[in-house]
Amino acid sequence: MVRAIFLAALCSGCVATVGELPPPPAPVQLPDEDAGTSATDSGTMVTPPIDAGTEDAGTTVTPDAGPSDRIPIFVAQGMVGRTTISCDDGRTWVANRSWDSEGDELLCGQTTPIECYSGPCSARWYDNTCSSDTQCDCGHSPGFSKGVAFDGEKFVGTWGWGWPGSVRRSTDGVTWTRSMEGQAGFGGIVWANGKFVTGDREPKISADGITWSAGGDANFSGPNEPTIWSVRRMGFATYRGEGRVIAIASGNTDLDVLISSDQGATWWRPTTLPSGCGDGVGAYGDIVGGNDVIVMVGSDRVVCRSTDGGVTWTRHALADDIYSSGVWTGSEFWFWSSSKRWRSTDGLTWTSTNTTPATRIGPVARGPNGTLVAVGNVWEGYAAQSLYRSTDGVTWQELPNSAFTKSHPLFFITWGMAERSAVCP
Repeated sequence: MVRAIFLAALCSGCVATVGELPPPPAPVQLPDEDAGTSATDSGTMVTPPIDAGTEDAGTTVTPDAGPSDRIPIFVAQGMVGRTTISCDDGRTWVANRSWDSEGDELLCGQTTPIECYSGPCSARWYDNTCSSDTQCDCGHSPGFSKGVAFDGEKFVGTWGWGWPGSVRRSTDGVTWTRSMEGQAGFGGIVWANGKFVTGDREPKISADGITWSAGGDANFSGPNEPTIWSVRRMGFATYRGEGRVIAIASGNTDLDVLISSDQGATWWRPTTLPSGCGDGVGAYGDIVGGNDVIVMVGSDRVVCRSTDGGVTWTRHALADDIYSSGVWTGSEFWFWSSSKRWRSTDGLTWTSTNTTPATRIGPVARGPNGTLVAVGNVWEGYAAQSLYRSTDGVTWQELPNSAFTKSHPLFFITWGMAERSAVCP
């Protein structure tokens, strides 16, 4: 039986987070010519900045910039190490791949197709032993998708939860190479205008997605749980030209929010954070920034908003549960419930518009031309999986079955400029 940390019957109606993880074993660095390195230094908790400068903010990626040998694509990341891409503005999806189709060593070389929570699977533990499960718990496995980020040249994704996971990178969205392995699974990854930062109590940082070093210790804690291990969601925002990495972690009873304004080198805690802020932000909801405002929107109708770079937050309410991730359009925040698009210019006042058709979407991404692509219910895969496209966030076109491969559940989507490939020449 697979030695999962917890078993969870994840389904179309279940909650957006999975159980608290205990401290992971020490990382195991696998032989790989591209494997990164890990430093031993770590930072400390610091006092929230009052008005921080911009010398470490880095350079913002210009979405529509890039050499002529690059093309715009959307990258979707899913369970069992899955990725698939669209290079025609979300109309069709190609280059579908996953670890079970490749015989990945983290699945002990398994090439039999996996169906999460239904069919069998194998997985490799920290000591390199393999075990199997008759009904694969993909939510606690090496291949659980936890985020993908783009730095202007490459996509870097992280997989794994409770088992030794993997961070991998790609320049074309088609071929993915190992970058770092042996961690218990990060709770997310962001590009923080100069550094990739992973979500963990011991986060890792990298300027290139190849070589990794230790960031500052992120000591998530709560009144009932002095140590919280599980990062549920990460986000990145800018405030007065400076970057902010925001991470939400929760345990069995407590929740904590930590922020870094120096690309993961040190972390600080908000001085004011109302109760419930960050609840329900995981597979549903998101952390999004725009116009020096940061919002955390969860599935439980709670919106928390900061206008001072994350130092203080106020709590507000929506009339609907939120099941989607969020986008900043350049002038508005957009989120979606099961039948409405919710929008706000300031994160304080929200208005809704019925979607056509009444469509529940989960992961969503927006290209610089305004095109939105989305997955239906984040937990649904295989025959029930649905993908959508929209130009206004209100009217959605469901893609025909011929436009993509129905496979493992998809949890994240991002946009970027990719190198050309055989499938996207």
